[in-house]
Amino acid sequence: MAGAVLRKGAAAMLALLLAAFFGFVGWNKAFAPLAELARHGAWTVHLPEWLGRLVGWSELALAAALLAVPVRPSIARIAALALVANQIAAGLVHLARGETAALPQNAVLIVMLLALWGAARTQQGETA
Repeated sequence: MAGAVLRKGAAAMLALLLAAFFGFVGWNKAFAPLAELARHGAWTVHLPEWLGRLVGWSELALAAALLAVPVRPSIARIAALALVANQIAAGLVHLARGETAALPQNAVLIVMLLALWGAARTQQGETA
């Protein structure tokens, strides 16, 4: 029982950290001027502007969905996998553009998202 509470708490904390990150970068991709995004190395500046803005909106929505981990772990799992796909796309764009300095961040985020996916999967099994 204590282990389950600790796992739920750790999953919630990880979800909160990831949601804060993706909320921040999503907001910027959705609303910041392209010159500012380029200055900060946003991968979406290499996409058509409408698509880059859509990526920002999707990151905002998925960040909110991550916060469902305590009550609806299945929603958080889907959001985590969608954000893994987002980070793979980001890594591929960075790699194609020679922006290799961004790749470790993409890798760390993928690992964190997969850890949250696993924690939410365990949590979903406990509530089933």
